[in-house]
Amino acid sequence: MTALIWILSILLILEFVFAPVNLITGRNAPLFTEFTGIESRTAMLVVAGLDALGALLVAIGLFAPKVSVAGAVLLTALCGWYIVMMVLNGHFGMGMIGFLLFGSWAVGLLWAQLAR
Repeated sequence: MTALIWILSILLILEFVFAPVNLITGRNAPLFTEFTGIESRTAMLVVAGLDALGALLVAIGLFAPKVSVAGAVLLTALCGWYIVMMVLNGHFGMGMIGFLLFGSWAVGLLWAQLAR
């Protein structure tokens, strides 16, 4: 179980550290707007902040499992939000597959931490 927790945590940390960097620098701003329909730079910074917070909680959770649960719940919710926004905006491409994958990692981490 410990190996699964570490693998899922590292994958989630990598995704949700690079995602906010790409949003804040504007690299993914056009895709973010296309996927979510949100054009405001402020919205990008809020979502980027939540992404980074989720990654931080998961990272801390490697040494404090209860914190990992909070991070997994936050990242699951964010992935769900991204999926809902993509459906509402009629985008069913690779982004949808990506957030289904990332969400499954977050749910897997949540399950693994709770089953510990």
